[in-house]
Amino acid sequence: KTLWLPGTDHAGIATQTVVEKKLMRESKIHRKDLGREKFLEEVWKWKEASGSHICRQLRRLGSSCDWTREAFTMDAKLNK
Repeated sequence: KTLWLPGTDHAGIATQTVVEKKLMRESKIHRKDLGREKFLEEVWKWKEASGSHICRQLRRLGSSCDWTREAFTMDAKLNK
């Protein structure tokens, strides 16, 4: 038997770049001006808006995953 565990990773550098560009484009703010905690809040907002797109596509394709176990690499349950 094989388990297909659905989820996404945080793609650290790529995500940081996307969020930095979004902040600059929309607010003319640099991540260093926000500070670490506020920047991480922006990353989580972006993840909620965009990150679920991948899993929605997999669902539409009819992928046979165990969707009850969907995870993200930065989820608290995966990081102790």
